[in-house]
Amino acid sequence: MSTLILGGGVTGLAAAWHLQRRGESVEVWEAGASVGGWMKTLPWEGGHFETGPQGVLWQKGTAVDRLFSALELPFKSPGTGARWVGKGGRLIPVPSSPPALMLSPLMSLGAKLRMMLEPFVSVRDGEPEEGLSAFITRRLGKGVATELLPSMIAGVLAAPAEILSVDAIPKLRQWEATGSLVNGIRKSGVSHMVVPEGGMGQLPIRLAANLPSVRTGLRAERLEALPGRRWRVSGGGEVREVSRVVLALPAYEATALLGSAAPQSAEALAAIPYTSVDLWHSRHAPLPALKDSFGFLIHPPEGRGYLGSLVPSWMDPQSAPEGLMQLRSFIGGAFGKPADLESWEGVYARLKHWIPSLGETVAMRHERADRAIPRPELGHRARVKAAVEGLPAGLDWLSNARFGPGVRDILEGLETWN
Repeated sequence: MSTLILGGGVTGLAAAWHLQRRGESVEVWEAGASVGGWMKTLPWEGGHFETGPQGVLWQKGTAVDRLFSALELPFKSPGTGARWVGKGGRLIPVPSSPPALMLSPLMSLGAKLRMMLEPFVSVRDGEPEEGLSAFITRRLGKGVATELLPSMIAGVLAAPAEILSVDAIPKLRQWEATGSLVNGIRKSGVSHMVVPEGGMGQLPIRLAANLPSVRTGLRAERLEALPGRRWRVSGGGEVREVSRVVLALPAYEATALLGSAAPQSAEALAAIPYTSVDLWHSRHAPLPALKDSFGFLIHPPEGRGYLGSLVPSWMDPQSAPEGLMQLRSFIGGAFGKPADLESWEGVYARLKHWIPSLGETVAMRHERADRAIPRPELGHRARVKAAVEGLPAGLDWLSNARFGPGVRDILEGLETWN
């Protein structure tokens, strides 16, 4: 079977890699000048910065581990690292153990006691679809849903947990299916954040190097059905006739191509919203408090558009020149962006509010990630189902909007995709 994959992000490249290993003839078209989509590691004055995910959750024997091993892609893990939540005007450590949780001021005593009852909560079959906050309330209690969940979700999906579907975090339903979240987490084991040598951008680069035909700077412009269940794709002066076309594209880009070829799918995909965020990368003199730190997230009511900051120089020391600490701050998303966060001066003032000892900025740069994050609002499951079921033979759509927001979700989803 001949397959043309449209989209050279990690989803499309990993899908092509799987198909090639099954013996199929595969070609990839990427509209951009280089592979990776949002997952790129770009040079910056003696180091680098990430435009997409800062790392990937890895565990021995998982899809991530199998892919990294097959690609012979070296990686490093910085360890667990300290994490904080900005709440009540200060940074509160995220507990790393059950005893620490009971002593933490992050949640009220009532919320902690209710959370301990989670293993005794009955399991639902997943139908009908629940909202994310409703799911957490049912399993862990209202306290966790209101006191802890909002900051965690804002840091991952840049959106309020109240508007999202539980399908925004696929692991939750998988864990519940084992009997309880506690049981599911125990069975699945602990995952560690890892970073490939040279940054996350090395993953799509290594995938592309293992594929026979990856074309960059080539955007598909038209998709046509042919007799005999074949498809014609044209764009940039190129034409391909193939047995299968895989649209490894954001929903809004796939919609434009599907048109009359799959109107039900096009309509369903057009209804999936996406979120834009502003990213501010900055370098400062190192702070002892952040020496071994993953970073911190801000409780949304207090953040007012400032979602939190990571410490890339802890996760990947090559990202910053020796003697400097690098931060990556997230602004806006579905929470909106107030006027004071339009400039670095405003962002820096917010950072100083939470880290008063933070030194002056040595270097800074701004990136705008337009429609970078799918927003799986309640009803997302029905939209994805309608999109997939509406595709005729020989067409498929793959995306983090289908499998889940993280790199781990995508790679696990592709292992079972056919």
